Amino acid sequence: MRIGINNIHTGVLLTKVTKEKHISNPELGKLIGRIPLSVKQYKQKGTMQTAVLAEICHALKHNFFSDMADKLPQHFTKNQPNTDAILKEKDDLIAQLQEENRILKIRNEILLEIQKAK
Repeated sequence: MRIGINNIHTGVLLTKVTKEKHISNPELGKLIGRIPLSVKQYKQKGTMQTAVLAEICHALKHNFFSDMADKLPQHFTKNQPNTDAILKEKDDLIAQLQEENRILKIRNEILLEIQKAK
C-alpha cells in the first residue's frame, strides 16, 4: 500500500498514548486479544485498519479518531447533522441564563438595600 504525504502516523499516536497511560505492549495485547508482537508492529506502522484502531480506542478509553481529525485542516467538512441547531440551542440557553443571572443580581441588590434600611 502506498502511503501519501498527508498520512497521519497511527503508530506514533498509539505509542504516545500508551506511554502517557503507562500501558505496556503485553498489557495492551491482553486488552485487545492480540500478542505483544502485534502491538509492537502497530506502533511501528504508519497505518492501521480502522477496526483494530476502534478496538484499541475502547481498550485504552482514548479517541484516536478525534486525535487524527484534529490533525486535519479546520476547513474540511464533517458529517455532523444538526450542528447549527445544536449551536443555536446552546446560544439560546446561554442568553437565557445570562438574563436569569441579571435578574437575580438585581433582586439581590434590592434585598441588600432593604436589609440596610432596617
